[in-house]
Amino acid sequence: MNMKKSFQHKILKTLFVFFLLSSFSSIFAGEVFELEGEPGENDTRLLSALNRLTYDRVLSNQNTKGFAFRYTTKWYSPLQLDVFVLGLAKRDKMSLIRIESSKKGTEKVFRNFLQEELTKKELTGGLANYADVSEEAKFEPYRKNYFWSESLALIQPAASVFYNSYKSPVYGGSDRIKSMFGYIGLDLLLAGIGYYYATTTMEKNSALESYFLKPTASGNVLDSPGAPVFIGLLIIPRLYRMVGGWQDTYTHNRIMEISVSKSF
Repeated sequence: MNMKKSFQHKILKTLFVFFLLSSFSSIFAGEVFELEGEPGENDTRLLSALNRLTYDRVLSNQNTKGFAFRYTTKWYSPLQLDVFVLGLAKRDKMSLIRIESSKKGTEKVFRNFLQEELTKKELTGGLANYADVSEEAKFEPYRKNYFWSESLALIQPAASVFYNSYKSPVYGGSDRIKSMFGYIGLDLLLAGIGYYYATTTMEKNSALESYFLKPTASGNVLDSPGAPVFIGLLIIPRLYRMVGGWQDTYTHNRIMEISVSKSF
């Protein structure tokens, strides 16, 4: 009984660490730019621009976290965005716009998009123009395929990350490396925990039973009573990545549309 509780505790700790690491980069991330006008004056314009970007999937969030205004994408939106607006106390008629998303690349792209839309200045046509994006990300716009992204997520989540990050402005800085190694590490850890648990549930073959040629357990982990737990633990990161892959593919394709045309 104690061993079972200890095992369950290890699983919960593992999942907690994974989700913590997966969101760690966005906690301290964020892109900022200044906009003329006080927060209240820019409210309608900013909300309108965000809804054009996300196809009406942004709403005003009352939990502003100390800012004057906050706009978040709806829970079902594949494009994840969190925008904060703050008035600059020492500068009249100026607002500070902070954009947060799950990846550094998307934050920079959306920063450029909003800055261009709200100030009517030509910046980069929607695609980010910054030092931490490699040359391979500067290319003729093309779309990612949902089939490949989701199929690779089932085989190996890290492979799906590589596919979605290759020549894509969605991933910036160390996003690709952290995501790939995060999934590989989680896969190995969950596989080890599942294998250990499954082996503890296997029937032991006695030498006497073998001598009398009695049917004995195969010794295969997949034939053990703990096999469903072993398989279930391996499915968890794959399901999580399938959602992430869907979001990455949608975001990439939407950025490609922005780079081709800003006609909404």
